[in-house]
Amino acid sequence: MQRLIFTLTPKTAFATPLAGDTLFGQCCWAIRHLFTEEKLTQLLAGYLENKPFMVVSDAMPQGFLPRPTLPTERLGFDTSDTKQRKEQKAKKWFPESVLSLPLNAWTEKKALTESEMLNAMNLTGQYLKTEAQDHNSLNRLTGTTGAGEGFAPFQRQTFWYHPEIKLSVVIELDAERLSIEKLTDVLNWIGLHGYGKEASCGLGKFEIELSNTVQYGIVEGSNAWLTLAPCAPQNLSWNSKDCYYQILTRFGRHGDLAVHKTGGVFKNPVLMAATGAVLSPKSFNTAQGFTGQGITGISKTIVATVHQGYAPVYPVCLEATK
Repeated sequence: MQRLIFTLTPKTAFATPLAGDTLFGQCCWAIRHLFTEEKLTQLLAGYLENKPFMVVSDAMPQGFLPRPTLPTERLGFDTSDTKQRKEQKAKKWFPESVLSLPLNAWTEKKALTESEMLNAMNLTGQYLKTEAQDHNSLNRLTGTTGAGEGFAPFQRQTFWYHPEIKLSVVIELDAERLSIEKLTDVLNWIGLHGYGKEASCGLGKFEIELSNTVQYGIVEGSNAWLTLAPCAPQNLSWNSKDCYYQILTRFGRHGDLAVHKTGGVFKNPVLMAATGAVLSPKSFNTAQGFTGQGITGISKTIVATVHQGYAPVYPVCLEATK
C-alpha cells in the first residue's frame, strides 16, 4: 500500500461531515460510474480479508491532527490545577510536528484551540460556521407543499469551512489495483458533483489535488496507532489496557442509484471507534499504514454492500503508566 496525501479545498457549504468511511462509500459509487460495476467488484475482492484496495481518512486541517482520545495525563497535560481543565478540554488540535514525540510529551503547551489553530495558519474567524437551511416536504403527486397537516417545513443544518482553509485527506492505496491517476479522477468527480446530503442542491463541492505535504518519520519506541478515520477494531488482537477510543454508532443509508432500489435505503447500524482512537496491537508492525477491518452484512437491499471499517494510522509511542 502506498500513502498519498491530498489537499482538499471546500467550495460550498456541506451538510455531511467529511468522514473517511463516508468518503470511501462515495468513491465506490464514483468508480461504478466512471469505470463500470465490474471494475468496482474487482477492486472489492478481498476487502473483507484485510486486503482493501484503498483506505480513506477524514478531512483534517492541513498540518494538524485531532487530539487523541487519551486521558489528559497520558498526553503530558498538567492535571494539578483543576481550574485549567476547562481550558484544556478546548485544546482539540495538535500540529503534525508532535508525531516525532512520545504521546506524554505532546502536552497542553503544544495543543491548540480552534482559534489558535487558525492563528497558526495566519487566518482569523471560525473554522466551521453552521447555519440552518429551510426546506419543505413536497407531495410527489401534486408537486406542491400541501396545506394544513400536509404542510411540513423542516430545517437542515449545514456548515461552511473557513473560506481560506486547506484540508488534508490521507489515503492508503494499492496502486497496482487502482492507479493514482484514476483515484484522482474519482475524487475530482465527487468534488464536481457534490459530497453527502444535499449534493443535488449544490452542497458538498470541493477541489482536490495530490499534495507534497511532509510526512513525519516513525517515533522511536512506537507501539500504538493513532487512527485518522472511524474504524472497527472488534475481535482483533489488542493490548486492551492500552487502547483508548470513543464509541461511534454509524447509522448509514444507501446513496446514489441505490435509493431507487426496493427494500429501503437504511443500513443496519455499525458500532465503530471514532477518529482519534489510540490502539495498541499485540504485534506492532511499523510498515503497516492502516488498521481495522472491512464490514459487511449491513444491508438487506444490496447484500454485497461493504463499509469501511479500516482507518489510516500514524505510529505513536504510548509510554507505560506509572
